[in-house]
Amino acid sequence: MHERLTLAARAAARARRLAAVIAASLLVVGAPAMAAHKGGVSPAWSQCRAPDPDARIAGCTQVIQEIDKETPHNKVAAYVNRAGAYQAKGDYAHALEDFGKALEFEPKSSVILAARGAAHHAKGDLDSALGDYNQAIAADKKNAAALLARAYVWRAKGDVDKALADLGDAAKADPKATAPDVAAGALYHGKGDHDRAIAAFSEAAKRDPKLAAARNGRGACHYAKGEFDKAIADFDAALKIDASYVGALVNRGNAWRAKKDFARAKADYDAALATKPDLAAAKKGSEDMARLIAKKGSGAATPADSAPPEAEHDHN
Repeated sequence: MHERLTLAARAAARARRLAAVIAASLLVVGAPAMAAHKGGVSPAWSQCRAPDPDARIAGCTQVIQEIDKETPHNKVAAYVNRAGAYQAKGDYAHALEDFGKALEFEPKSSVILAARGAAHHAKGDLDSALGDYNQAIAADKKNAAALLARAYVWRAKGDVDKALADLGDAAKADPKATAPDVAAGALYHGKGDHDRAIAAFSEAAKRDPKLAAARNGRGACHYAKGEFDKAIADFDAALKIDASYVGALVNRGNAWRAKKDFARAKADYDAALATKPDLAAAKKGSEDMARLIAKKGSGAATPADSAPPEAEHDHN
């Protein structure tokens, strides 16, 4: 029971982090957390666009106290800015209230609807998030961030096919984005459809050659197929981009282990531990390799060993 609760807590925390990223991307697309105002009556506008959430809340509150003096655009900007600040602080109730106020002025704004959906998402209210994302996409079928966000809701609800459909639409809506392909790769990988996963990760790597997660994800798929040399090549590429990428280090260690190269495997596990000393997979791997190397050094035949069946994978 404790393990199930721990896993549930981790999933919830991951969902909150994800929703925060989604919210940031949604707001940056068309109504940034520090939305631009035009002119403005209140002297507090500079503070209403401050990077610090507390300062921004204070400044926007001053603007809102005399909101009737502002233009419709500025009214929206003040509420959106304060909502973004509240959301950054994890105060979803006030964020939702302010997004609602902004929607009173622009009820069909795809960006604001999606941003409110992200606040519901971060709060863990998937049904309300889905409702807002649906409205956002109905208002703008090319809102890539809203499509991506809705895909994550479908994934959380266990509807992989709908998630993949939204990810495909998100990738088409924003040809430069990599997140839809990485997420699709993770879903295909989870389904055991490694060839489609490899294609998705390859597309993400094509869109951004410096995206280490795409190389690591593709390597994980090759690993699952038993294609250890191809996996190592991808993990090498990921580590060339980011030498401290712990997941890729553990994965490459697992691949070397599968090839019975215990010394190289231990070196990778140890490198992962140097970056993240409490990483259980790396610690166990290093200990296992030390034991196997010692047995092999004693003159015994190559000891029997089984590499982990799955590689570490970025399920964002």
